[in-house]
Amino acid sequence: MVKGSNQRGAARLTKWGQAQRLEFIEFRVYWEGRLNRSDLVDFFGISTPQASLDLARYMEIAPENIAYDKTLKAYLPARRFRPVVSSPEAATYLDLLLAPERPLSNFVGWMPPLGFLKVPNRQVKPSVLRPVLQAIREGAKLRIDYQSMTRPAPTERAISPHAIAFDGFRWHARAYCYEHKTYRDFVFARILKVHGSEPSEIDPLTDTTWHRMVDVVLAPHPNLAAAQRKAIALDYGMKDERLVLKSRRALAFYVLRQLGIEEDADGPRSQHLVLLNRDEILAATKEGA
Repeated sequence: MVKGSNQRGAARLTKWGQAQRLEFIEFRVYWEGRLNRSDLVDFFGISTPQASLDLARYMEIAPENIAYDKTLKAYLPARRFRPVVSSPEAATYLDLLLAPERPLSNFVGWMPPLGFLKVPNRQVKPSVLRPVLQAIREGAKLRIDYQSMTRPAPTERAISPHAIAFDGFRWHARAYCYEHKTYRDFVFARILKVHGSEPSEIDPLTDTTWHRMVDVVLAPHPNLAAAQRKAIALDYGMKDERLVLKSRRALAFYVLRQLGIEEDADGPRSQHLVLLNRDEILAATKEGA
């Protein structure tokens, strides 16, 4: 019985291994325009015969996708190339260009000349994140030392965290605050210490601002010229100059901040987007404060 189970597990691992290698073949051919056996051998640490078998398998699945060029000694995309084992996304590829330090999950081989803005990382201590995650899993209450923006010195807080969130710049815990008797966001970097935990009586479902969604409806600034509005619509993939972003009500404020949408902005030069359902979103941001 055990032997059969082990054999089935090994078969699953072998199947998954080849599936990943087939995705690698398609990724390299699609994004980089060529692939050879040594790419598979070097990346996965497999033998040349195994690489040949993988290429043969890919050509069996997609016979019109790649062809071998004897001059370049590489497989190139055919004119009728269509992805069959993956769904290429430009956003995913560009994210991989920014994360070359993750070699096990990064299929990028050739990289174009690249420039990007490096922003300071918001610090998250493992000694803080770990107990918060544990409290979320177990429904626990924590006592923490927290440095807020409104008090000169750290204070001890009792919180019951139930979720974590990323606002585009920093991570925070969504938690019930016993001091204010409401749900608040606690920035991980400002949690100086976690003292311990105990069972919590708070039901996370009572955080309705977190669980309810809201549509953030955006459009190009009406005072932009027609060509400028068209450019902004292209930037954000709008349809009929409208973009609808779904957000948790508790995160709506961060959506506006990320997009630079301010109520008293100085016209289209400083703010290319406008919020069409402002009253609804402002009400949501007050709920999430």
